[in-house]
Amino acid sequence: MIQYFEKIENLGVFANYKKPKDVESFQRFNLIYGLNGSGKTTLSRFFSDLNEGVAEGFPDLKYKINTEDGDFKQGTPYSRKIRVFNAEYVEANIGQLEGTLNPIYVIGAENKTLANTVKADEDRLEALQQQLSEQQTELGRLKKKKGRIFTDIAPKITEAAKGAVTRNYNKRNAEKAYEGLATFKQLELEELSEASRAMRQSPMDKLTQFTGPQIRLGETEKPLFDAIDLQIAAITNILQKSATSSAIERLTSNPALAAWVEAGRALHAHSADVKCEYCQQKVPEAREAELAAHFNTSDANLKSEIERAIEDNQAIYEGVERISVLSDQAFYPEFRKEYAVQAKVLLSQKSDIIELLERLEKALNEKLTRRTESYDLTFPLVTSGAWGDALSSINDLIKGHNTETDSFEQRLEANFEKIETHFLSTIEKEVKDVSASISAVEKTIGICTDGDPDSTALGVDDLTKRIAENRAKLSNSQQAAAELSEKLAAFLGRDDLKFEPEGEGYRIMRFGRAAKRLSEGEKTAITFLYFVVSLGDRDFDLTEGIVVIDDPISSLDSSSVYQAFAYLKNAVKNAKQIFLLTHNFEFLKLLLNWFQNIPSPKKNGKSTYWMLHCSLTPGGARETEIRPLDKVLLQNKNEFAYLLKELMKFESDGTIQTAYPIPNIIRKVLETFLEQHSTGQSLYSKLENLNFEEAKKTALYKFANDLSHPTYSGLDPALVGETQTNIKHLLEMIEEVAPIHFKALTETIGSIEET
Repeated sequence: MIQYFEKIENLGVFANYKKPKDVESFQRFNLIYGLNGSGKTTLSRFFSDLNEGVAEGFPDLKYKINTEDGDFKQGTPYSRKIRVFNAEYVEANIGQLEGTLNPIYVIGAENKTLANTVKADEDRLEALQQQLSEQQTELGRLKKKKGRIFTDIAPKITEAAKGAVTRNYNKRNAEKAYEGLATFKQLELEELSEASRAMRQSPMDKLTQFTGPQIRLGETEKPLFDAIDLQIAAITNILQKSATSSAIERLTSNPALAAWVEAGRALHAHSADVKCEYCQQKVPEAREAELAAHFNTSDANLKSEIERAIEDNQAIYEGVERISVLSDQAFYPEFRKEYAVQAKVLLSQKSDIIELLERLEKALNEKLTRRTESYDLTFPLVTSGAWGDALSSINDLIKGHNTETDSFEQRLEANFEKIETHFLSTIEKEVKDVSASISAVEKTIGICTDGDPDSTALGVDDLTKRIAENRAKLSNSQQAAAELSEKLAAFLGRDDLKFEPEGEGYRIMRFGRAAKRLSEGEKTAITFLYFVVSLGDRDFDLTEGIVVIDDPISSLDSSSVYQAFAYLKNAVKNAKQIFLLTHNFEFLKLLLNWFQNIPSPKKNGKSTYWMLHCSLTPGGARETEIRPLDKVLLQNKNEFAYLLKELMKFESDGTIQTAYPIPNIIRKVLETFLEQHSTGQSLYSKLENLNFEEAKKTALYKFANDLSHPTYSGLDPALVGETQTNIKHLLEMIEEVAPIHFKALTETIGSIEET
């Protein structure tokens, strides 16, 4: 049996319930009284939810119940079956009353073997469903684990490939790419770094191809190496020439002096007095003749040829000097290494050419002073081979670079695919392992659902079908329909409504036709009787089960209340434990009278009495407590006296929490009192016809009519201060209109409170 609720959290009005200290435990018979909105329906649903250990709509529900079978918490079904009759019973167990009702299964002696088969199949089904549930949970866990692998790898791919194609890369992209991989390949660290760097680049400018310089020699242009070859040949030829002259030994042996004298003669030639600027003397004619012989016409011609060769050499030099190479940073990374090699070759060749040209110029300058001599010099060989190869390689690299600029997006995609493949390859084993586990679990789920072809064992689907077929054979529809019809006629006092077998269940008929437009009272009677009879079906062992009934007399007329009570007593008398919940005071009195007169052999007849008290918390939320039933209700069985006592002892502290239930109590007391002491069809007319101070009657009516809240929906904070005043008006009215009644009630309340 359930002994007590130690705690209930996050369940509607039971948001923070804790068992009060020094309160007795539940017994076999338990009565719970509560006004509308106090949490009866929530509590009855909670009893039903204990069958599964979870409550739909309350994912954060926490509870702990103490039972003779041990403690139970959320997530663990209670070991005993609980049958609950409440407002949801029709929807959950019967469906629409004007349609086909579910069958009630009754076992006959001749069907014992079939029943045992059904029981064995149900046990097997329960085991299979448990296994199926566990495997589905495991499948969900594995799929989540697999998804996490891709969730974790996606940002690594994004980080390593920060390019336009990766802006929205996520788990789904990684999964799709993994499924589409034909081969797995991990990159070397250097390759990965290179691909990653490439992804971070923007498209680079296109480059112009290199061409060798064209050298202008005289009136024509020659390619560089052709010009060099021509220059070497020309200089070699010049060196082999000599000027014919009557050489002056001193000048011949002293080239510097010869150059100085030659330059001086040119200056003298332009002097008016033909004087030597050095000694201011006129050069003797004999000396002038000697010098003229020394510097004759052939010598002048050779000198001119040498000077032209120097000019050509300078032209080649300037052309070579203009040759420059690009920075390797102008190229995409994959071209830079090779370009650096070829550029180095090109610069080396340039250096060699410049060195050659400098030697050629030096030779020419020397020849200027040795024009009377004929001699040979050897110059280093410079060929166009290495230069041309380097130039060709560089142009190929430029071509490749330009091609990549033209196809930059394709290049990005190719690098991204390399990076993506690399990282997806790192998780290959992990994904394959978890995928293998998923396949194994899915195979087990398939066996649980569809059966095992190797052992011919049935799965959940076929087993469920076989159980339904065998249970249909066990369903004694005709017998159950007759029993239900007989009870319904006795309950209602008329036999126009009957249960008729239909398919596997029943249909409600009225005078031989399908019943339409059932009244609320008829619906209540049918569902309650259906519940009572179903307590004896094969799916529920009453002697080991718990029965919870929430207000079975809702919408019944007064005569049917006693019938419902009689059926209730007989239906649950053998139950392991009973919880009866009601807000109807007349029904409460019947239940109290029954419980207080139940024989009590040992502990089997013990009963407990409780009430639900709902109030507002400081935060504005409603919370309900389970308290012992008030003594006035328990001993006097008078709801009016209990409500009057609540008003008499009320003291307002100015808060909504304490004032919250008062408008409802005032309205109920007012309605009950006026029913006995005034005339009229409405609360307003009855109050108008009562002889009492008009202003106070007006205040009472407005307070009770405007502020009462059947489902505890709210109270205007501005009217809290009027609570105490209206209680005073109401008590004054009762005492003035019915002084004897008021005195008797107050004396009764006082005597009960003192005990």
